[in-house]
Amino acid sequence: MSRLPEDLIIEILSRLPAKPLIRFKKVSKIWNSIISDPQFIKLHLQRAKQTNNNVRLLLSTFSPQSLDFEAFSNGDLSNAITKVSFPEIVKGPPTFYVKIIGSCDGLVCLLDDHGTMFLWNPTTEECKKLPNPKGAIYSMFLHGVGYNVGTDDYGVLIASYFSGEIIVELYTLKTNMWREIENVGPIPEESSGFSGIAWNGTLYWLKVKEVSNVNKKVYVIVSFDMADEKFKEVVSLPERFDPSSDKVSLGMPENGKLCVFCECKGRCFEGLVLNFNGGEAFWTKLFDFPQIKFPGFDNEVLCLTKNGEIVLESDGWKLYLYNPKEGIFRNFEMNNCGDACELGLYVESLVSPNV
Repeated sequence: MSRLPEDLIIEILSRLPAKPLIRFKKVSKIWNSIISDPQFIKLHLQRAKQTNNNVRLLLSTFSPQSLDFEAFSNGDLSNAITKVSFPEIVKGPPTFYVKIIGSCDGLVCLLDDHGTMFLWNPTTEECKKLPNPKGAIYSMFLHGVGYNVGTDDYGVLIASYFSGEIIVELYTLKTNMWREIENVGPIPEESSGFSGIAWNGTLYWLKVKEVSNVNKKVYVIVSFDMADEKFKEVVSLPERFDPSSDKVSLGMPENGKLCVFCECKGRCFEGLVLNFNGGEAFWTKLFDFPQIKFPGFDNEVLCLTKNGEIVLESDGWKLYLYNPKEGIFRNFEMNNCGDACELGLYVESLVSPNV
């Protein structure tokens, strides 16, 4: 293979999973140089996104676990669950808890219960400790990790209450600094799910909004553009989703589009895809099936597998795979998963938190 042209080697390597590429750095100096090149890392990430490959579920237990739900869906149980290790800067028990701030392109931002916030790539095991923001990190009500295409930089956004005021701060990887952002537009204080979903250079959340003229509440998608640093309301969810009784969550982009999953209490589960036609946003239905024989009382759809099965969280810490065509549930049988565990989706990549 060493006799192949370098551009062909790049083409082949860019289509492989991230884990083997880390080992392949040891093959030769040339391969190490190729795989470590920032342009190759971007190409590899782009290919992974195009095929929706290498998406995994992180469980932030003290001995963290990573779940390949595609492998589980395909019956490959031996490779479905792997153990990962938090970096040494994470302080452990007896009062251990790790909060998932958000993830983007393989970088996951975590906060331990001693106040240490850090960016971490679970695939490469690289880590970067973040400086302390101005606001109170334990009064955060909104957060996420995003990518600014214009500056080619990753950032962590938090909104918190501090001394009776709301402070919005943005950390950028290249500056290694937090800065307060003012005049950001309508901040989604009453949001459903605190971690934003990163998609196409923008962070997205669900917000509950009161419509004053009809005296009712509706769900609204709110975005934060990493380039212009503004919040804005994008589109409302259909009125049949009632914030007083339905549970709605944003999901991992499906085929390049943002998804919304809803548990309509006592009726059904629905999945919607957000589409754009010019400046207009509209919804199309991804799935719809009756809510019968579901486990637990508090269910949330996390994402979909390629063959249409649904990854479902129940009662805050139980995980299932549901086949809507056959009506069959399968339990993930995760170890050491309890009430203090958070779940977060991330993609396996070579992106480094150290620049």
